[in-house]
Amino acid sequence: MYGILEASSLLSLVWPPPAATGPVTAPVASALTNLHELLAAADEAGVAPTSLFLSALARRDRTLAARARRTAEWARLLAEHLGHCDMIGQDAHDVALLADIGELALTGTGPSPWTEWQRRRASYDLLAGVPSLAHLAGAVLSVGERFDGDGLPFGLQGCEIPLAARMARLVRDFDLASGGWWPGQPAAVSARACMALVALAGQTVDPALVHTWLRVLDREVAADVA
Repeated sequence: MYGILEASSLLSLVWPPPAATGPVTAPVASALTNLHELLAAADEAGVAPTSLFLSALARRDRTLAARARRTAEWARLLAEHLGHCDMIGQDAHDVALLADIGELALTGTGPSPWTEWQRRRASYDLLAGVPSLAHLAGAVLSVGERFDGDGLPFGLQGCEIPLAARMARLVRDFDLASGGWWPGQPAAVSARACMALVALAGQTVDPALVHTWLRVLDREVAADVA
């Protein structure tokens, strides 16, 4: 599969795991059963699955959770600028929001390209097991694709990559390049990150989306200065 599961990896989503003397593994099927039980309890309490996932991710890794919220908002703004205030825009928002949710099913991992791929695959598996979110699983898996076709997992190229995944990839790359820039912070930081995106247009990211993204950032910076 994609990594090593803790014995209570998914039960620990909403409360701290019990003290353990060493790592214990559990089958993926067992972990997904626990997830379904948690989601059923959340549904009875009127809690959306995305809220459960984000709360759990914040307990696991606050940095990733903050990145998820930022990039989801950026994806929404990008979609609006493209004229997608419909299902495509919502999907772009949700794909950016949930792209790293697979971190909840991994343990003992460090930052590396392989870890990113493990997280993406785990995100796919988790979302595919939730009926209301299963339609996002394919796009989440495709966030690692490159516009030039040299990405993972299928080597999709250009418009073969789902639009929601291309949008999520762009805003995630911007967030990484800018160190989590947000309106109110120095505009020079966002400008440098945009220059990095322009340099990668047509390689890792969709050049048409980069062009639109520059207009989005111009509007956000102008509103911040006004």
